[in-house]
Amino acid sequence: MPANHHDQAVFRLGTAVYAALAALAAVFYLERMAMLDMSFQTFHILRTGSLQIQSERFGAACTQVFPWLAQAAGLPLKGVLIAYSLGHVLYYFVIFTLIVRVMGQWKWGLVLLLLSTMMTTHTFYWLSEMPQGLAFLVLVMAWLHLKGNLAAICWWEYPFLAFAIVTAFYFHPMVLYAAMFCCLFFGLEKSHVCGRRALYALILGLFLLTAFVKYKVLKLDWYDAMSLERAGAFSEQWPHWFDIQSNRDFLRWCLRDYYLIPLAVLLNTGFYLRRRIWWKVLLVFLTPAAYVLLVNVPFYHGDNQFYLENLYLPLAIFSAVPLVFDVLPVLFPARFLTIIAILLAIRIAHIFLAHQSWTERLHWEQSFLTETARAHDRKLILSEQQVPMDKLIFSWGTSTEFLI
Repeated sequence: MPANHHDQAVFRLGTAVYAALAALAAVFYLERMAMLDMSFQTFHILRTGSLQIQSERFGAACTQVFPWLAQAAGLPLKGVLIAYSLGHVLYYFVIFTLIVRVMGQWKWGLVLLLLSTMMTTHTFYWLSEMPQGLAFLVLVMAWLHLKGNLAAICWWEYPFLAFAIVTAFYFHPMVLYAAMFCCLFFGLEKSHVCGRRALYALILGLFLLTAFVKYKVLKLDWYDAMSLERAGAFSEQWPHWFDIQSNRDFLRWCLRDYYLIPLAVLLNTGFYLRRRIWWKVLLVFLTPAAYVLLVNVPFYHGDNQFYLENLYLPLAIFSAVPLVFDVLPVLFPARFLTIIAILLAIRIAHIFLAHQSWTERLHWEQSFLTETARAHDRKLILSEQQVPMDKLIFSWGTSTEFLI
């Protein structure tokens, strides 16, 4: 199939995927917005009339602008919440359109589609900066693929490139590992294009420099400092890194929710083993395994699935990049777009089914408000022991959740 036909087919597929996700975002807007960070941010955006950037994640402005504009347009609260919920999907669709329609990088468009669905289960309902940062990274990588080598970058483009790398990293620090994987995957590959390795070496160096400045030069935000403290678990838990609760939880979730990830890792590994490309065998197998330990050891006691799922999302990049660029086009040259379309449809259905626990949570909060409205003093003060914490999950967000 010619490249322009691939562009058209992938764009139609992506439009259908993001239309389906937008429909889910509209139907379940309260499940997504009346939840912890989103309710907190929405409340303070409405209260102050300005964006609410937390923990230096200034890339979040890309989605926070939607409720801010909705408020400025005079929309009611429901309109603001729907705008914020839909804005998250529109953000990904805009990036997808730039990648496929403007840059013509349809393979990176497929990577973005898999990133949006391959692991996504509870992170569709609990929104954070991690998937936004990974999507922005895919945009940067697509642009680098378009350029192809270091000499193709004009002098005036370097400041924009540096700013884009800093922005991607500041969406979420764990984006660094997805960037490292992509730079190694394409930078170590044999290529007749002069300057390609230098290009990815430069990008990797800029990401590492950004991380060094953030963690060693600048003063750390309290949230990032707290995250660093968890690194002490690596020495505390050794040599029991593999026999921890978070690993057992992850394996259980892989069977139930993240089944495409281990299947893709095994398929990618087998593909490169058969072709004796040993460095790629090590990269596509050891990177996901090491990354899972990187996430799980600090949370060795286990944690809420939605929170850890957010940290696991770079696994979708580790799986999708070799799958799209090497494996499926060789194994199924005539049908690999059809295969990806089927996988995307399965995952969208999975995302829909995952709403049940979030809808139950929302219904409990709504019934709680109904009960307090009938009470004589219209106010109830309860301890965590008096509420179903398995539904509520965290109590710190209830003040803004009830207001929303």
